[in-house]
Amino acid sequence: MNVPSTEQSRRTVLKMTVAGALAGTVPSTSLAQEGDWTETDVPTESGLASAANSLFGPVAVGDGGTLISRTIAGWETLLETGPTTESNPLNDAAVTDDGEHVWFAGGSGVIGQYDIVEHELTDYSAPGVEEEDGSINEMTSTWEALDVAGDAGEEQVVLANGSGEVLAGEKTAEGGMDWGTVVEPGSGTTITGVSLYEVGSGFVCDTEGAVYETKDGGESWTEIGIYADDTALQDVSAVAGDDATTVGESGSVFEYNGVGWEEIDVGEEAVLAVFRDGQEGLAAGGSGFVYERTEEDDWEQLETPAESDLRGVTLNDTDQEFPDVAVGAGPTAIERGEYVALPQSITLSNDVSATIEYRIEIEGEAEAVDADADVEDGTVTGALEGGDTHEFAFDGRIVDFEVTQGPLPQLTVEVNGVEVTPLRLADLSWRAADSPVGSVLGGVAATSAPIAVGEGGVVLRREDDTWFAIEDDGPTGNSSALLDAAATDDGEAGWIAGSSGVIARYDVEADEFEDYSAPMEMTSTWEAVAVGGDADEERLVFANGSGEVLSGRYDGETVEWGEAVKPGGGSSVGGAAFLDESTVYVTDTNSMVYRSDDGGERWESIGVDGASVALYDVAASAEDDVSATGGDGSVFRYNGAVWTKNDAGEESLFGIDRDLDYGIAVGGSGSALTRRLYRWEEDETPTDATLQDVVFTDDFLEIAVGEDGTILERDRD
Repeated sequence: MNVPSTEQSRRTVLKMTVAGALAGTVPSTSLAQEGDWTETDVPTESGLASAANSLFGPVAVGDGGTLISRTIAGWETLLETGPTTESNPLNDAAVTDDGEHVWFAGGSGVIGQYDIVEHELTDYSAPGVEEEDGSINEMTSTWEALDVAGDAGEEQVVLANGSGEVLAGEKTAEGGMDWGTVVEPGSGTTITGVSLYEVGSGFVCDTEGAVYETKDGGESWTEIGIYADDTALQDVSAVAGDDATTVGESGSVFEYNGVGWEEIDVGEEAVLAVFRDGQEGLAAGGSGFVYERTEEDDWEQLETPAESDLRGVTLNDTDQEFPDVAVGAGPTAIERGEYVALPQSITLSNDVSATIEYRIEIEGEAEAVDADADVEDGTVTGALEGGDTHEFAFDGRIVDFEVTQGPLPQLTVEVNGVEVTPLRLADLSWRAADSPVGSVLGGVAATSAPIAVGEGGVVLRREDDTWFAIEDDGPTGNSSALLDAAATDDGEAGWIAGSSGVIARYDVEADEFEDYSAPMEMTSTWEAVAVGGDADEERLVFANGSGEVLSGRYDGETVEWGEAVKPGGGSSVGGAAFLDESTVYVTDTNSMVYRSDDGGERWESIGVDGASVALYDVAASAEDDVSATGGDGSVFRYNGAVWTKNDAGEESLFGIDRDLDYGIAVGGSGSALTRRLYRWEEDETPTDATLQDVVFTDDFLEIAVGEDGTILERDRD
C-alpha cells in the first residue's frame, strides 16, 4: 500500500489536476470524507483484493486479473484478465507518487503497470533475477504484496511473496525495470504487506508477527517488532520512519512511534488492510468491518453495509473530491463520500492564423476552464482563432472528436497534459470501396497513387476515388500470387512480393514495372516486403516462409543484393517494416520480433518472450514504440525495454500500420482495431471477409484489403 512521505497529501506536491486549477489553489490536506458508507456496483464477478488512489480516482484489483477504476459514472473495467491475459489473481495494488502509474501484482509472478494518463498497460511479470552463479531465475511465485515510491518513470517498486522473499526494482530510462537481488528479511514466512514512506525506505510485515525496516532500497532489512507470537500480521502502512501502523488477524491495530509498538484492540474480527495519510487512517477486515483513526490516535469501528471480508482499503489522499473506498470478497465495494471532481483535461491550441472549428463528444461531464465555447450534455463546440488555446475539464470518456472547419494538422491536442494525435479521439467510419476483382488481396501500399496486390498476380491502382486493375496476370507475366507491397518514403515507387520468388518495382509516375524476381535464384514465396528511403535510394527487405530475410539497395537502375540470413530458427517471417533508412523489424510465426540497425544485414532478437502466438505483422513509429499483431487477436507493444500484450480482439490480426501514437490493425472476419485514447478498440466494418493488410496514405486516407477483393477505406480528415 502506498502512502505519502509527510503529513501533507502526496498529491498536493504534484502538478495540479484540472479541478484544482479551476479553483486556483492547491489544498494543503487531503479531502477525507465524512458520512455513511454505501455499497456500490462493480463491473466484475471476481472478488476484489486491494484498492488505491490514482490521479483520476480510486482503482481496485482482484481475482481473475481484474483492474477497475472509479469514475464519475461509477466503476469501469480497465483490465479483465490481467497483464498476461491469463486471469491470474491480483493481490495488491499501489500507485506512483504522482498517481499516474498503477502497479499491481499477484499469482504466477504477474506484475503489471497501468498508465492511467495514457491508458497503456506494461507487463513486467516473472522478473528475471541473477543468481550467484550468473544464471537468470524468472520469479513466477505468487506476489502477495507490493508498494511504489517516486513519480511515474522514476519509480521504485518493492514486491514480496509467499516464501518471505522481497524484490526491489527501479524504472530505467528506457522504460524497463532494473531488478535487484532477492532478499529474505525473516525466516521465510509469507510477507503480507509492504509500505514505502519514501524512495528507498519502508517496512514489510509477515504472518509470524514480525515487521522489518529497510533504509537502503531493500538491500537489507532490520527486524523492529512486534514480537507477538500469536499475531499474523496482514498489512502495514507508514507515514514516516517513526510513524507506521500494522494490523493483524487477532483484531488488533499496532502503532509504531520509532521506538516501540502500541497494541490497540479493535474487536474480534481480523483486520486485513490499513491505509494511512498523515494523522488520518482507515483499516478494514472481516465481516465488512471498517475502522477509522481518531484525532487521539485511537481507532474506532464504523458501521458499513458490507458483510463480506474487506481485503483492501484506501482513503482519499488526493486534492480532489473522491470517495474513500474499501473492497473485498463477493465482490464487494463500499464507499464513503462522493465523486464530484472533473480530474481530466483536454487542451486545444491553434498554431496557424486560420480559424479552426471543432466538436468534442464526451461520455460524462465537461465544463470550460479557459474557453469561449458551448458545453451542453457532454458536447463541446467552439472555434479557435489563430494563436488561441481552449481548455476543458471532464470526467468519463472522449468518444468522438471532429474538426468541422479548418486545418486539422495545425491543431495541437493535449489530454491530461500529454500531447496526442487528434485521430486517437475521433470516431471514424469504414466504407466499402468498389473493387474490380473478387480474388484475395494480400497487400496494399501507400504510393502516391495507392496500389493493392493479390492472387493471380493482380495489381490495382487507385485514382480519383476509383480502383482499377493495371495488371491482371502479374507484373512478371507468370500470374503468381502477390502477397505484400510497400512504398518508398516519398510514395513515388512501390515494391511487390509474392510466390515463386516474384519481386517487382512499380514506378508510379511512369506506370511501369521492373522485374527483379528470383534474386540469387531464390524462388521461394516472399511473404513480406519493407522499403526505406525515397525513390532511387531505396533500402529493401524481403522475407520468406523459410525464415530467410534478404536485404538490398536500389540506386535508380539496379539492385545490389546482400546475403540471405535467418534471424531466427526458420519459422515463417510474415511481417516487415522500416522505421528509418537503417532500422528495420521483422516478425515470425514463432512469436519473435527481430531488429536490424544496418538495413537488414545483421539481426538481433528483441522479444516477444512468452508470447506463445504467431506474429503476422509489425509497425514502428519510434525505437521505443513498436507494435506487432498476433494470431490470438492481440497487439503487442514494445517500449524499448519490454513488451506488453494488449488483448485487443478475438480474431487473428494480420496487418498493422502506425503513425506517431495512432494505429490501425486488421484481421479475420472483417475485424479492424484502432488505437484510440483509451486502448485498442474494435471498429465496425461493412464486411465479414478476412482483412490481410492496412495502410495510411499521405492524403489522410486509410485503406484495408483482404479476401474476395475486399477494399475498405476511411477518411482521416
